Amino acid sequence: MCPKKSSTPKKETVCRQSSKTGIVSSAISYTLPVFRDAPSYPYIEFYCFDPDKGKMRRKRIKTKKFANVKNRRQYINGIITRLTDQLMHGWNPWIADNVSELAQFSDSLSAYENFVERMFDGGNFRKQTYARYKSNINVLREYATSIKPIYYTYQYNKRFCVDFLDYIFLDRNNCAQTRNNYLVFLKVLSGFFVEKGYIDVRPTDGIAPISKRLIMKERTCIPQEVIARIEGYCRMKDPHFLLACYLLYYSFVRPVEMSRLRINCFNIKNGTLTIAADSSKNRKTQTVTLPKKVLHYAVELGIFNCPSTDFIFSAKLRPGKVQIDTKLFRDHWEKMRRSLRMKREWKFYSLKDTGITAMLQANLPAIEVRDQARHSSLAITDIYAAHNTKANDTILNMNGAL
Repeated sequence: MCPKKSSTPKKETVCRQSSKTGIVSSAISYTLPVFRDAPSYPYIEFYCFDPDKGKMRRKRIKTKKFANVKNRRQYINGIITRLTDQLMHGWNPWIADNVSELAQFSDSLSAYENFVERMFDGGNFRKQTYARYKSNINVLREYATSIKPIYYTYQYNKRFCVDFLDYIFLDRNNCAQTRNNYLVFLKVLSGFFVEKGYIDVRPTDGIAPISKRLIMKERTCIPQEVIARIEGYCRMKDPHFLLACYLLYYSFVRPVEMSRLRINCFNIKNGTLTIAADSSKNRKTQTVTLPKKVLHYAVELGIFNCPSTDFIFSAKLRPGKVQIDTKLFRDHWEKMRRSLRMKREWKFYSLKDTGITAMLQANLPAIEVRDQARHSSLAITDIYAAHNTKANDTILNMNGAL
């Protein structure tokens, strides 16, 4: 027996709840599909809201004719079930006409995740870059599943991207720089989707980052008396971490670069440390000066008694053959910070800001500090330096000719 003809459905907004996710889709305007056994040709009919015209429009889909009643019923019921599922998950025939070629957002995001993993396996992404992309993907997947559910990739539009960035910045209470980093991620993802044909245009076009001039650095320079406390604590309780602090404070070696340094990077005779291009942030091989204090301390720790190809920092921040994650430096810092009851804005990387400021205050030429920090310009070095907020005594007491 064929599906019965149904009376013309009312044009209404139907709100359905997914039993799988438990999430109610908001303002989905459509009517449920019904079969029409018209004399000229059978078809399935439903109404759906057309955003361009601002009203409900009827959609008809022709069906095949079957001599066998059972086959006909299965065929028509299958189409109705599939269309109903598409509509409940946000599909709109006036936005995406080809039902068969619609890409699901979860599949598109998984395809990009597979791409990221292949790039990492092929050595094209550093571990830190890979970890950041994976984190971005997981946060976006959670948002698109639970916070603002979307089902098809075409629903990944400019409005969705703007709302997601607001969620990162406002709801998750992240800093402006984190919001900008997520915008970069969305732009890369959009380019991937366009390249694969999931969408036609980049929805991130026209979305601006928050100006760097408005972004305040969360970390601040550490007072010299606190630096002395840090040194005392580390000498007593965490001696190998003190070497990491020295390298960041005096030679401005970034934590990710420290995790890649090997013992043969040191030149004891010349008092230098060479960061190879494949270990450096700017992909350049560069050499920095190591103060005698740092070299003598490394000797005291017995660093140069280990094989020259060992990493300077491995398990427990001692020399070894296994490269560590930079999180280990932060973990050691956090343990010390809590023990010394230091302010949260005094971060491990604050040692670089503090060291640059100390060198400039010691009247070292700014260009030499720039080279030691391996900055591309003095303007970058100036960003790291803390500026005096107190009155200058010489200027304060000036009584000139005028």
